[in-house]
Amino acid sequence: MAKENYSPTKIMKNRLNLPVSVIVIIVAFTLICSLFNTSVNKNSYYTAMANDSQFGSTTVKAARGSIYDSNGKILAQSATVYNIILNPYAITHADEKKMDGDEKERQIKMAATILSEETGAEYSDIIKVFTDENTKDRKWYKAASKIEKPIVTEIYARAKEAELVGNLISTEEDTKRYYPYNEMAAAVIGFTNYDGDGIYGVEAYYNDYLAGVDGKIISATDGLGNEMPYKNDKIYAAKDGNSLYLTIDSTLQYYVERELANCIEQNDVDNRACAIIMNAKTGAILAMASSPGFDLNDRNSIFAVKDQQTLAKLMEETEDEEAYSEKYAELREKQWKNKAITETYEPGSVFKVVTGSSALEEKVIDLNSTFTCSGVIQVADWPIHCWTTGSHGTQDFTTAMTNSCNPAFIQIGQRLGVTNFFKYFTAYGFTEPTGIDLPGEASGFYYTEEEMGIVELASCSFGQSNRVTPIQMITAYAAVINGGYLLQPYVVSKIVDNNGNIISTKEKNVRRQVISEETSAQMRQVLESVVNNKGGSNAYIKGYRIGGKSGTSQKLHENKETGSESLYVSSYVGFAPANDPEILMLLMVDEPQGRDHNGSHVYYGSMVAAPVVSAVFKDALPYLGYYPEYTDEELAALDITVPSVEGQSVEAAEETLSNLELQAYVVGDGDTVVTQVPSRSSSIPRNGKVILYTEENMDTQYTEVPNVIGHTLSDVNYLLTSANINFKAGDGASAHSGAVAYSQNYLPGTIVPVGTVVEVTFIVKDEG
Repeated sequence: MAKENYSPTKIMKNRLNLPVSVIVIIVAFTLICSLFNTSVNKNSYYTAMANDSQFGSTTVKAARGSIYDSNGKILAQSATVYNIILNPYAITHADEKKMDGDEKERQIKMAATILSEETGAEYSDIIKVFTDENTKDRKWYKAASKIEKPIVTEIYARAKEAELVGNLISTEEDTKRYYPYNEMAAAVIGFTNYDGDGIYGVEAYYNDYLAGVDGKIISATDGLGNEMPYKNDKIYAAKDGNSLYLTIDSTLQYYVERELANCIEQNDVDNRACAIIMNAKTGAILAMASSPGFDLNDRNSIFAVKDQQTLAKLMEETEDEEAYSEKYAELREKQWKNKAITETYEPGSVFKVVTGSSALEEKVIDLNSTFTCSGVIQVADWPIHCWTTGSHGTQDFTTAMTNSCNPAFIQIGQRLGVTNFFKYFTAYGFTEPTGIDLPGEASGFYYTEEEMGIVELASCSFGQSNRVTPIQMITAYAAVINGGYLLQPYVVSKIVDNNGNIISTKEKNVRRQVISEETSAQMRQVLESVVNNKGGSNAYIKGYRIGGKSGTSQKLHENKETGSESLYVSSYVGFAPANDPEILMLLMVDEPQGRDHNGSHVYYGSMVAAPVVSAVFKDALPYLGYYPEYTDEELAALDITVPSVEGQSVEAAEETLSNLELQAYVVGDGDTVVTQVPSRSSSIPRNGKVILYTEENMDTQYTEVPNVIGHTLSDVNYLLTSANINFKAGDGASAHSGAVAYSQNYLPGTIVPVGTVVEVTFIVKDEG
C-alpha cells in the first residue's frame, strides 16, 4: 500500500508558527522590559554599584585649627601624618604565572617585617591580613595610623629595596594633634579622640569651629585597586578649621602651675588643687590650672606621683587585673577633669566677703557696727564655735573680717535674714552656672530660701553647708571688688579663620550689678586691711597694695562618711592693686595633709593657700606692668643689692660696702679683693656681711645652716648671724607680731660658704 503524503499545509504551518512567534515576542518583550528597568528605572542603583567597584573615594582631611595663648604662642596644632594602607588583593589574587606561591609568601613576610619594625604593628597581625577570609580579598586595609613622615619615607625605601608589589603598600594623609607645652593648661585646652574630635576642654567646647569639613577625591580604579587617569575625577576641597585665641597668658599659667606643684608637695595634698587668675574688670581668665594635671601628649599615663603609688600598691597587694584596670580608669578620668569648674566645695571664710558685702549693701550694718565673740554662739539648739580656741571679744566689721570670726558673721547673717541672704546668694550667681565657655561646668548645691532655717542661715553665713564651684566663687568675688558687676567668665577671646579673618570675638559681658560702687569700695578697703594686719599677713608683698581673704572649710559629708575629722579644704582669694583691682586669683587646696615642725596638721587657708597666691603675685605683678611703690617704712627696711668689689683694694671695697650700710669681713693678708661672698647682685639686709677673700687659691670658709623653723623673727636673726650667715626675710608675714619661720631655702645641716644668704619664709598661724 502506497504511503500517504502528510506534508503540512500552509494553514498548518501558520498554526505551528503562531506559538513560536508568540514565545519570541514574549521573550523579546521581557528582555526589553528588563533592559528598560535596568537602564532607566534602576539606573541610579546600578550606576552606584558600578561606581563602587570602578571608582575609589579618598578622604581629604581638613586641617584642625590651632589654639594660641593671648600672646599668639601656639598651645595646640595639627600636623600631617600618614595612615599605612595594605592592598592584600594585590598578592592573594596575583596571576600565578607572574607570582608563584613562594614569591607570594616572601612578599607577605617582607611586608609584615617592614611594617612591624617601622610602625610597631604586630607581625602576626599583618600576616593574618593576607590569610583571613574577611580581609584577604580587600583592596584597602589600614595597617597603621598616624605615622610620621620620616617613618613613611623609610617604609617606602625598604619596600622598594625588597621589590614588593608597587601597590601593596600605600598611604593616606591624616592629621595628628600636638601640644608643644605638654601639661601646660591641659585642663583648659583638653584633647581630641582617635577620630580627631575634641572631647575635653576648649577642644571639645569649640570643636565645630576647630574641626573644619573634610573633602573628597573620587577617582577611577582598576581591578587591583590602582588609580586610573579619568577625565571626570571629582574633587571636593576640604575646608580647614578655625583657630582659637585664648585669654590664657602662658607666662601667668607657668607661674601658677609652678607654685601649685610646690604647694602639692609641701602640703602633702590628697585630692588635688586648682587655681584661677581672672581679670576682675572683664571676666577674662588669664590662667587656670588643676594640679596634679596630665601630659596632653601622653594623656593616658597617670601623672600624679600619689596616684602612681596607689596603682603600684594595688597591683602588689591584690594582683587583680580587673580591679587595677578599674582604678586606673578612675584615676585617669580624675586627672583629666578641670577641678576649677567641674567640682564643688564648701568655700569657708572666703564666702564671708559675700555675706559682708550683702549686709553693707542692705545697710543692716556699716563699717562701725560691732559684733561680740565669746568663742561660741548658740543658734537654736546648736552651739557653733569660732575657729579659735579663745574669743575675739567686741570688734568692728573690719576687725571681724580680719579675725575671720564665725560668731560675728553669724550675727551679720541674722541681721540680713533668710530672704535677703538668699537674694544676694542668687544675685552673686551661686544658683546657676557661670556660663564659662568650657564643657562640664558643675552646678552648686545649696539650701533654697524655703529650706533655710536659722541654723542653716548661720552655717551658710560663714561659708559652710552650701557648695559652690571655684569658678562661681571667683566670679562672685570679682563682683565684690570691681564695683559690684557680676561678669561672665571666658577663656576664648577670638576665633580666626585660616586666612586670618576674625569671625568671632568675645568681650566683657556684665550679667548684672549686685552691689553699689560705694559698697564695693568699702569691701576693697576692708580686704586690704586684712592683708596688712599687724605688719602684714601671709599674702603681704612689700611695695604692693594687696587685698584678700582666706578660707578653711571642713568637708562635713566626707568626714562623716569616713569617720575622720582631718579632711579640709584650704583656699585663698587675693587681688591687686587693692585700690583698683585687675588681677584676681583664687587658690583651692583639697585635703592638705601636711604637718608643721611640731607634727601638727597644717590646713588653714591662710597657711596653706595664701603663701601660694603671694608667690604667684610676686612674679605676675611686675610681668603685668605693676611695679612696687614703697612706703617710707618699707623703703627703710629694703634689702641691699650687693655690688661687685672684686679687683678693688681692700680699703676701697670696705668704703663701698660701708656706704651701702653693709659690713666687710676680710679674709687673708692681701691688699686686693680676689673673690667675695655673697656674689654681686645678691640681695641681703642692711648691716649684712660680705666676705672678702684677698689671696689667690684661699680655702673658702664654710658654716652649717641651723634649723630655724618655728622660731620668731628675732630668734631666726640670732641663729643665722651667729653662724656667719646672712639672713633674708621673705615677704608675707615676716613683720607680723605673731609670725614664726615656716620654711628656709637651705635645709638644716647644709654646709655653705660663710656669708651665704639664707631666705626664711614666715607665716601667721591663724585662719584669717
